[in-house]
Amino acid sequence: MAKRFTDLLPCDGAVLDDLDPALMEAYRRELERRRPGAQPARQSSEDLLLGLGAAVKARRRLVPTLTGMLFFGRDPQRFYPSFSITFMHFSGTSTAAESLDGPLYLDNREFGGAIPVMLEAARATVFEKLSKQAVVQGFVRQDVPEYPEFAYREAIVNAVSHRDYALAGSFIQVRLFADRLEVQSPGGLGGNLTVDNIVYEQYTRNPHIVRLMEDLGYVERRGLGVDQMIRAMERAGLEPPEFEDRGSSFWVTLKAGRGVQPLPDLSHLELNDRQVRALALFQSRGRLTNREYQEAFSVSERTALYDLQGLVEVGLALPVSSGRGRYYIMRD
Repeated sequence: MAKRFTDLLPCDGAVLDDLDPALMEAYRRELERRRPGAQPARQSSEDLLLGLGAAVKARRRLVPTLTGMLFFGRDPQRFYPSFSITFMHFSGTSTAAESLDGPLYLDNREFGGAIPVMLEAARATVFEKLSKQAVVQGFVRQDVPEYPEFAYREAIVNAVSHRDYALAGSFIQVRLFADRLEVQSPGGLGGNLTVDNIVYEQYTRNPHIVRLMEDLGYVERRGLGVDQMIRAMERAGLEPPEFEDRGSSFWVTLKAGRGVQPLPDLSHLELNDRQVRALALFQSRGRLTNREYQEAFSVSERTALYDLQGLVEVGLALPVSSGRGRYYIMRD
């Protein structure tokens, strides 16, 4: 008999009323926006939940699963108190206080709610707490964080996607030190994954959770995230991420270094203001899609395409993939 995935297990004590219809409708809208005509966006609520693995039938009634509660639950932590993200900001390079009368930490938070809510809260808090470096080009000033947004975002997304949800009582931890950022996920690497092959191999411990992450745009292309994280750190002039499998947990460490490198003189390329500012976004995020460009600069899809293609033509950007999955990275 095939082993049942943990993310398909029924949520003990939960009923369908514990799911929020507004969150399900938000999922439908996002899926329709990303994949117009996709069948799940047009299914009945029951068929949608069953098809996503967000609910299963037990004793002739529909019961939310772990996946359903984590994405659509009104209060997921009521049923899974430890399935949240914690954040701690330390003033020094260790968990010890810098002095006898000094504070143990500068900030300590816990993010709950459905997965999309937790992810956005964690991302925004990390960005808020990171040191910023001013990069000035002409009359334009950009505050670029010490770690590229793509790198820490990917580390947190992976922790949520691939943690071992069978380990009840363990939190995902994000810890910011003066010299590094650590993201700890409960459970070691699964399947055939090792620290040595994590860049080019893949294994999905929670396939139903990962599918919803992909539908909502947190995971664009499975198997490429770690490689892009490494490249984002390297483009920012930082060491590649460190990966450590401790058996009971998996750790990603981003190390601080000489920081974000100022952009070279680009005046001879006749770039517009948006394109210059976009280069700083490339440095911090690692890559940009057309839609992200539209949102960052409040322009139309056509203008975003024109600007991005202009960066490609002058040799500053490189398109990756094609069609709706296309994104752009800075050329080395």
